[in-house]
Amino acid sequence: MKPNRKTVRRLRRIAKSAMLMSLAGVFLVYLLGPIYWMVATSLMPESEIFAVPPHAFPHEPTIQNYQALLGFGEEETRAYYNEQGMQIQHLVPSIFNSMKTALLVSIFTLLVSAPAAYSFARLRFRLSMALLISYMALRTVPGIVLVVPIFVVLRNLGLIDTTLSLILVYCTFTVPFSIWLLQAYFKTIPVELEEAAWVDGWGKFSAATRVLLPLALPGLVAVFILAFMASWSEFIYAVTFTKTVNSQTVTVISSSFVGLENSRFDLVLAAGVLASLPPFLFALVVQRFIVVGFAAGALKG
Repeated sequence: MKPNRKTVRRLRRIAKSAMLMSLAGVFLVYLLGPIYWMVATSLMPESEIFAVPPHAFPHEPTIQNYQALLGFGEEETRAYYNEQGMQIQHLVPSIFNSMKTALLVSIFTLLVSAPAAYSFARLRFRLSMALLISYMALRTVPGIVLVVPIFVVLRNLGLIDTTLSLILVYCTFTVPFSIWLLQAYFKTIPVELEEAAWVDGWGKFSAATRVLLPLALPGLVAVFILAFMASWSEFIYAVTFTKTVNSQTVTVISSSFVGLENSRFDLVLAAGVLASLPPFLFALVVQRFIVVGFAAGALKG
């Protein structure tokens, strides 16, 4: 018996839904698989990490790695790690250094890029597109090419091994990208809203800060998060320009757990979990401001 059209359409919808769910499942495993493996492996003893075949679940879970990194482990164990050149006692201070650096870079990026992006979006002047393209061209230069000249400049200024050196260097690649993103976002906001504010007697600065910025809050938060993440995960400049725990970031300290003679992958993965928590929690907290910005835009629109 030949199925009718209604049954065929229903079967097609079911097949399409099944295919989309399968693709979504594969993509979910692709995204969450490495995270799960990092967390699971960080709870394994070193002998279990290199077991053949590998274990998907810890057979003998332990938090010894976290205790050692957070300063609650046995003194002998910590002394052994220090003798091997693994600066486990410096991980927590380095997380605070990374947090301070990333927050200051994000704030400075917004303070510089928002006015510049507003100028490109609202003002008409010659060579504006050429300037924007030049900003993006700066992002195409490999960072490793600039390490030596930047190091020489920072050394002459006496800024080596300081948090300020990282802030200045990081802003050189967060600000141009943020200007490009924000100017495109500002252009999506109708200029008539600001013109209405001008008619009501507001100046250009008041209209921009009281009308445009609340509507642009989602874009501003997105730029803030991108600058934060870029600063948090940067390694090349951090390992070159910092020498002591006073300014070293979490990426630099974590790299000390892997050496030419001794490597502790259990410590590396545990440090990776601890280093991932601050930006993850930060993104959760800041995410609600994106929703608030969208709501404000809908009401004011």
